Amino acid sequence: MKTPFEHFKTDISVVQISQDVYEGNLSNRWSIGSTPNGGYTMAIAAKAISESLDHKDPLVITANYLNRLDFGTVKIKVEVMPSTKSLSSARATMSQNNEIKVIFTATFTDFLKSNGLNKSFRKEPEFVAYEDCIFHPFKKGFNPDLEKSIEKRYCPDSVWWDEKKVDNKNKATLNLYMSWPDKETADLYSLILFLDSTTPPIFNNMGSVGWVPTISLTSHLRAIPSSGPLKVSAKTEFLTSGFMEEDREIWDSDGNLVGQSKQLAKLRLKK
Repeated sequence: MKTPFEHFKTDISVVQISQDVYEGNLSNRWSIGSTPNGGYTMAIAAKAISESLDHKDPLVITANYLNRLDFGTVKIKVEVMPSTKSLSSARATMSQNNEIKVIFTATFTDFLKSNGLNKSFRKEPEFVAYEDCIFHPFKKGFNPDLEKSIEKRYCPDSVWWDEKKVDNKNKATLNLYMSWPDKETADLYSLILFLDSTTPPIFNNMGSVGWVPTISLTSHLRAIPSSGPLKVSAKTEFLTSGFMEEDREIWDSDGNLVGQSKQLAKLRLKK
């Protein structure tokens, strides 16, 4: 039987059908309601883009989501841009039924050959111990289906699903550990998924108040993670005319920043 991580690697695979054009299949294993998760669709696009570039490690990817994707076949068309010794870049589109649904821009590198300066001006966030965090089990009809395949352990200040603990005095932040259920070490494509797989942090302030579709998402991959649970922090600071940002950071078990993302989303309140 495949583990969730093994399913993920299969579910982001692509097949080349012509020069710089690839076909993938969006699995409902990684769904938010009736829609594929944005980080998952970004991971499939990144896999296709990597096939066309000299450098194979995703460094930064931006996605603009134009319309809702459905489960099933997608076509990814890659336009390779000029490259340098250490970086390769591309534009790409993801289409269904001859309609462009997502536009991507991306830059790739080779982390094993990166030898520039390292300097941190801030340490990793302080979390309570992994063993003292609260596991949120999957509950059909409440959690999105992708949470069957990702293990999340929330810090006590981030129990967003408990209405008794959520009120408007809480900041719109979430702190949690995230990992594959079978404890495989996350790869760079796992980070792309995880950077869009937390509950919207606004829920820790307002409760589960509605649907939060992504408009634009930029993910930065900073390093290949070490083994062990990843620390994930997410926050929203401004909600303006129904639009809000979601900022996320991922830190590995050695205290290294390995991923960051900035997302613009729409908060659609329940009627």
